[in-house]
Amino acid sequence: MINLRYQVLKFVIVIVFTFYAGISSAAEDMLNVSVDRTWGLLLGDEVNVKVDLSGLSEGIDKSSLPQRNQRYGTWLHLKTIDQTSEELVFHYLLVNVPNKNTEIDTPKFDVKQNDEKWLSIPSTSIIIGPSLAVEGGVANIKAKADMKPTLISVVETEKQLKLAVIIAVISGLLLTLWHFGWKTKNRQPFAQAVHDLSRLQFHAVTPDQAARILHTAFNHTAETVVVYGEIEPMIDQHQWLQPLQAEIEQFYQQSEQHFFARNSQQGPEIDSVRKLAKACRSKEMLA
Repeated sequence: MINLRYQVLKFVIVIVFTFYAGISSAAEDMLNVSVDRTWGLLLGDEVNVKVDLSGLSEGIDKSSLPQRNQRYGTWLHLKTIDQTSEELVFHYLLVNVPNKNTEIDTPKFDVKQNDEKWLSIPSTSIIIGPSLAVEGGVANIKAKADMKPTLISVVETEKQLKLAVIIAVISGLLLTLWHFGWKTKNRQPFAQAVHDLSRLQFHAVTPDQAARILHTAFNHTAETVVVYGEIEPMIDQHQWLQPLQAEIEQFYQQSEQHFFARNSQQGPEIDSVRKLAKACRSKEMLA
């Protein structure tokens, strides 16, 4: 009889010990969770779920935490997770809401400690509400009338625009007069020749026209008509043409053989005329 009582008592002690050990183990596996607010949450609000880690001997392995910037379920989007030795803070964004106030649960996660032991982060309840609290639903929403636009005076802008147009027109007229009038009258002989040859570059200019343009420049420079036999006086009078004397004499020789010889020969080439005109213009600028 005594042995029977001893066996029963031993069995009861084992059961009680196992029960409390299970409770202790479960308590170690479960963590305390809290939220900053549990109701009155609307679309676009943030929910911060805090997990107390102060009772753990080992820290949480960061690699076992859930993926950030990810939507979990119908309502919540996990933005970031703040981790310290004392707590975890899950920052959720409310991205969807029901038609009426509804109680929902935050996501449940399994995380691992640094000693490879797994723990469960339990869910907690919060109440979320519709984005528009209207009796009878969205169908009864009445939109407000559009606001009247704020009129801005454009008088000053119109004045500035008119002034800019007037300045542009006057500047264009002055530029035109300068280019075709004053500038042409005050342009030096070889500068005028280069200008005329460049202007005729896109037209069907003949070697005769090109040669006459350059001859005109030499005549204006010497202030008299220069022929082949009178080149030296012109160069003596304008020493800055001396470095080009050979090219000038060749040009006049070709012109004389073309314009005045009994058997007319080919005159100066257009490219050589342009080249000589530009060379003379370079010397003219330094004179």
